[in-house]
Amino acid sequence: MRWFKEITGILNNEPETWLAYLHGQQLHNRPMLTREKPRYRGFFLQVAKFGALLLRDLRLKQPLELKHRAKFLVFAGTANQMGSLDKTVSSLEYRGEELISICDPQLLTGRDRVKDHIPYQLSITDVVRSVILFTYRGYGLYRMLKKKHPVSVKWHFATFCRVYIYLAYFYRVLSQVKPEFVITANDHNAPNRCMLAVAHLQGIKTVYLQHASVSPIFPALRLNYAFLDGQSALDIYRECERNQPSTARNVPIPQVILSGQKKYLKRSNGPNKKVVGVALNALDNAEAGIELINALVENGQAVCLRWHPGQARRDIGQYRGAFANSERVELSDPREEFVSNFMEKIGWLIAGNSSIHLEAALAGVMPIYYELEPADQPDYYGYVKHGLAAPASSVGEVLKLIENARDNHGSSAEAVRYYSSTYLTEWESREGELVAECLRRLSVGGALPVEVSEFYYTSEPVESLRQGQILKGISPDCSLAP
Repeated sequence: MRWFKEITGILNNEPETWLAYLHGQQLHNRPMLTREKPRYRGFFLQVAKFGALLLRDLRLKQPLELKHRAKFLVFAGTANQMGSLDKTVSSLEYRGEELISICDPQLLTGRDRVKDHIPYQLSITDVVRSVILFTYRGYGLYRMLKKKHPVSVKWHFATFCRVYIYLAYFYRVLSQVKPEFVITANDHNAPNRCMLAVAHLQGIKTVYLQHASVSPIFPALRLNYAFLDGQSALDIYRECERNQPSTARNVPIPQVILSGQKKYLKRSNGPNKKVVGVALNALDNAEAGIELINALVENGQAVCLRWHPGQARRDIGQYRGAFANSERVELSDPREEFVSNFMEKIGWLIAGNSSIHLEAALAGVMPIYYELEPADQPDYYGYVKHGLAAPASSVGEVLKLIENARDNHGSSAEAVRYYSSTYLTEWESREGELVAECLRRLSVGGALPVEVSEFYYTSEPVESLRQGQILKGISPDCSLAP
C-alpha cells in the first residue's frame, strides 16, 4: 500500500504532536486549552468522538470538481482564513487560472460569496485509511501524549487523531487534482499543516498567506512562498526558527514577500462615527465583557459588539441574552457580517489581545487596548509597544481616549506600516491582486519584479532571514482587475 508507506513516512518525520501543533507543542502557552473542560472527557469518549467525526464528514458522493486537474488548490479552515484568501482567489479567477477552493462546510452558510467553494467531505476511502492509521499508530500516540501533559489524552486525544483524517483526505485530493500550488492562510492548525505535509511529499509548491498577527509560539516557516503582512511578521518568524521537529524533513526553505494585510477593509471616517466597537474573543471573560459594555452605555456611548468566529456558543448566548432588548447595543455576528462592514460602523475599537486592532488601524478606526482581566502576556502582539494601539487601564481611561480622539485620533502611518507594508501605498486594499500577480508570474517560471517600491522579498533561505539580509523589490507593473 503506497499510500500507507508515504503517510506513515510523513508521521515519522513530523509526528501527530507537530501536525496538531498548538495542542502538541504549545499547550503550556495556550491556557484556554487546559482551563476549559471540553464536553467529551476521558480516553474512551475521545476515541468515540474520533469515530463520530469520521461519520459526520462522510459523503458517498464527492464533488465532481475534484476529478479534474487545477493549477491552484486553496484551502480555508476558518472564516478568518477565508477572509484573507478571498481577494487572491477572485483575482486568480479573473486572470483565468484553473483553481479549486476547498473550505470547511460551515463556511458555506450565511455568505453568498463562497457558494463556488467545495466543502471538505470525506470519502469511504478516506475513512478506511484513517481507521487503519489510527489502528497502527493510536497506541503509540496514547503513550506519547501521556508523557506530555495529563489533559492531552483525556481532553484532546481526538484532536490529535484527526491528523489521520486530514492526511488521508489531502493525500487523496492532491493525488487527484495534481495542483502545481497549494495555498493556505494558516500554518499552525492541524488541517492546514497536514495539507502542507502531503504537498511537500508530492512535490507541490506551497504558499502561505498570513491571515492575522503572528507570535513567537508559531511554527517555523517551511513553505515555498510566504506572503507576510509586514516587517513585524518577518521579525517574529525569525524567532520561530526553533519551533520545528529535530527530524530531517524534506521541506522547502521559504521565499518571503511582504505584501500587506490581505483582508478587504474600507477606510472609515473615524471619530465622525459615534459608535464604539468592542471586540471579544475566546480568551476574554464574557461577564467582564458585558460589564464593560454596560459601563460604556451608562456613559452615553452607543456600542457595537463583535465576537470571534470561533467563540464558544455559551459566550455568544450570554451576549445575545444580555443585550437582546438594548437599543444602544448592536451585535455583529462574524458569521453573518464581514469585518469590513463592522469597521464601517464604528469610530473606536476596544479589544484586548486580538489582531483586530490592526484591522481597525487599517480601516481608519482608533484601536484602544484594554484588558478585561490581567493578561498572561500583556500586549501580546506589540501593538501598544509599537504605537499602533492606545493603552487604557480602566473604563475611565477608555472614555477619556474616546473624547480626546474626536480631534486627534488614529495610529501613525509608520506604526501601521510596520504591521502591513502596503498601508497608504498604491497597493492598499489591492493586496489580493498583488499576491495573485506574483503567483501568476511564478507559475509560468517568471521572476518576481525588482522595481523601486515599498515592498521587500527574500530570494535567500531562512539562514538569511536570521541575518536580516532582505533584498528590495516587488511592485509588479501589470494590468490588474478593476
